[in-house]
Amino acid sequence: METALRATDWTDVDGVAVRGRAFDGDEVLAGSDLARRFRDALADDGQRAAEHASSLEAVATVAAALEGFYAVAAVHGGKTFLVADGARSIPLYYSVDGTFVSDRGRLVRERLETATHPVTESEFLLTRYVTGPETIWRGVYSTQAGEVVRIDDDEISRRTYREYWPAGPEDRNSSESRASRTNHLQRLEDALETALDRLERVAGARPIVVPLSGGYDSRLLASALAERGREVVGYTFGRSGHPDVEVSREVASRLGIDWEFVPYDESAWWEWYHGDDCRRYRERAFGGDALPFLAEWPALRTLVDAGRLPADALYCPGHTVATPSERLPPFVGDEKRTAAVSVGCGSTGSDVDEAATEPTVDELVEYVLETHYSLWEWDDDRFRDAARERIRRGLLGTRAPESVADPATAAAAYERWEWRGRMSTFTNGDLRAYEDAGVDWWLPLWDPAYVRAWERVPLSLRREKGLHAELARRYYARAADGSRERADVTDRTLSPLERHLSLVRHTPERQFTERDGDWSPPFLAPRSAWGEPGSHPLAWYGTLSEDLLEAVPPSRNFYALRTLAATDRLEFSDSEASTPTAPHIGLPTELE
Repeated sequence: METALRATDWTDVDGVAVRGRAFDGDEVLAGSDLARRFRDALADDGQRAAEHASSLEAVATVAAALEGFYAVAAVHGGKTFLVADGARSIPLYYSVDGTFVSDRGRLVRERLETATHPVTESEFLLTRYVTGPETIWRGVYSTQAGEVVRIDDDEISRRTYREYWPAGPEDRNSSESRASRTNHLQRLEDALETALDRLERVAGARPIVVPLSGGYDSRLLASALAERGREVVGYTFGRSGHPDVEVSREVASRLGIDWEFVPYDESAWWEWYHGDDCRRYRERAFGGDALPFLAEWPALRTLVDAGRLPADALYCPGHTVATPSERLPPFVGDEKRTAAVSVGCGSTGSDVDEAATEPTVDELVEYVLETHYSLWEWDDDRFRDAARERIRRGLLGTRAPESVADPATAAAAYERWEWRGRMSTFTNGDLRAYEDAGVDWWLPLWDPAYVRAWERVPLSLRREKGLHAELARRYYARAADGSRERADVTDRTLSPLERHLSLVRHTPERQFTERDGDWSPPFLAPRSAWGEPGSHPLAWYGTLSEDLLEAVPPSRNFYALRTLAATDRLEFSDSEASTPTAPHIGLPTELE
């Protein structure tokens, strides 16, 4: 077995290589201390033999006792062991023939000299990520969230030591429900405080940087840290006037924290995307299982390189375990569901009965297929059958189909699918952008303490991230000493007039620099128009040549075009590149 670990912060002790940090109770383990914890478990062969336990179980037992964000690649007794934390914050890639391991999927692909797999490549083209342990390349696999992998020659064994299956009990009556809501909110706040205690242990005296959007997640972090008296710096990016930017500006102003902003426009995007730095980043960050995060990359590099953000800070994005709950469908039999539910990819509509999903595995599979496999229009029976099996696997894990029998268990299965299939691949890929900028990171809202508390929240309080959003409003109102009305304002509720007034209200000193003296913000397009290239709030269609931009189907979003580029089907700078002129795409499974 050959190992090629390219990140510079791996620590190796006697063949056990580790990255990141983990807590064992109050003890923080990192570097050689963390490596020795796994080395000792592997070295105790005599004790395991007496207990009839395997080395795989020994490693899983150690991993299950640790809470943090880390990865392990260990070689012992001719076997290789790979460990991913519960968020899969640091992925590892390996060849299915057991010959090569790396922290870069492309290196494994190059070593195998392998082609793409039609099923997983089709999934990537339609979703921008690959669910399960496979990548788009044949024979190249990746660790999964909360998993230990043992490679013994060409035999691969996997053990999931940390699951995610939210199943909080529902309340029987309204009075009990009110009391329970208060109790659940308090438990969630207690868990957040535990997560923040750990964050502060990791940060030490360093400032904490939060990418501050217009939603509740990053606001919760910024407010809670400001309330603790920490030095917090927020930043955002996009077009001045974009609701995300203007709510972020207001939140930072009301919290009294420093705030940085990087304006985006089409010409800047052309320079960024086609420059050597971004090309190298995209190549390193693409492991064959998720499209690299791009939106934040220019802002990070610009601010860190210019010294506007401290390079020695701890960077804490607002990725959270609560996000999958935001995209839950309404279920038949769920009496507490609301009349219209946003699932993140558009509304399910106002007629709940017509839109409601039967709480069965088969209906959940169809919901996921329709909702998430949608970057392109497609019609491929072969892939549809394969995708259904892949979705089913992600929904159930090792559970029987009968375990999904009502709205609560159907919701748990859907949120498990997102945990394994979407959050731990595509969303956490954001961390590669921080590493490219050379800064340290942490995921406080994926801290296992917060995860466990969220798992205990009833379905009615998880929907739309309801209790999580309430906690954010509570912290913000306290830290900003503001009204409940302002605590409720997000990027989705900010009025056009407030977008006009935001700069002069909250950062008036920037009037003549940010907008070149213009009072009106350059971006006031309504949300309904954001799909149009010239009206997108990130302006990132500027990465495409003008001729190419005119040729691509206007209904396809930027992610759809990027999946083509990542699989060498489209070159953004080539005006004469062959590109789909219709929203329909022929999949590799169909064309094979």
